[in-house]
Amino acid sequence: MTEKDVYQFYNEKVKILYSEIEARNNNLPVELLFEIHAAFDHLKRIHIDGESEAHCAEKAHSHLKRGLLDAFKLKLKYHNDDYEKLLKMKTDLRFIDNGKFLPSLLGKRKIIIDLAKEARLFEGKTDIDSAFEKWYEVSGLIDQFEKEFFDPAKLQWAKKMNFFHNFMGFIAGIITGIIGSAIVQYIFPGIFKFLKRQ
Repeated sequence: MTEKDVYQFYNEKVKILYSEIEARNNNLPVELLFEIHAAFDHLKRIHIDGESEAHCAEKAHSHLKRGLLDAFKLKLKYHNDDYEKLLKMKTDLRFIDNGKFLPSLLGKRKIIIDLAKEARLFEGKTDIDSAFEKWYEVSGLIDQFEKEFFDPAKLQWAKKMNFFHNFMGFIAGIITGIIGSAIVQYIFPGIFKFLKRQ
């Protein structure tokens, strides 16, 4: 491994995901900063301390790989947070897409979680590249999921439909109560007179 290989890995893999994480909250989590700092500290040893390029590059690459794994986990954590917020919204998701939205959401969510579990299991094995493949797959599925299910227009429409549905239920309840009272008064007119005497 060379210093250039480390820079390429950083530029083509780490920086892309780390920029995505940073853009989300306009800050970079400490876990990523620590690994990036440690990686570049190893690289400076080539030029400042005269250490072997292969050795320092391998150490730096190792830190960047750990940072990339942290970034994938952070992306999943943020996705989980957004998913929980979606489920806690005062919106009946069954209204969206003629009832297909919620079952599709639950199915695709399960796929993400199952694949993330697989990725975590691969991390414990010596073949870290397989873990990265799985995490990239998880990352892509999260992107697709968020495009499909975090659509503000659909969610706003569902909120309106939920309000309309509840309002109509309230009105139907009032009308049913009035009609029921009228029927009871018509069928049993003496009951009200009896109750008034009591």
